[in-house]
Amino acid sequence: MPMYEYKCNKCSTVFTVMQRMGAGSAGLSCPDCRGTALSKLISSTFSPESVKAMPSSMAAAGASMPKFGGSGGGCGSGMCGM
Repeated sequence: MPMYEYKCNKCSTVFTVMQRMGAGSAGLSCPDCRGTALSKLISSTFSPESVKAMPSSMAAAGASMPKFGGSGGGCGSGMCGM
């Protein structure tokens, strides 16, 4: 199940909830003030290794990608070079 972030409109607390895709805020309440007026936030994804591996540019990202298969390698030679 995906994780969603909500912000309480009453006390501004931001909290995370694991719920089914497409589920709304019905039945949820703020863990601090128990308010039910909530706003769903747009969240980014996170991987434990992503902070360390984050390149400073797209060129650096492409250069650091592993090469697979024969000529060309990488994901530009069809079926990710497999």
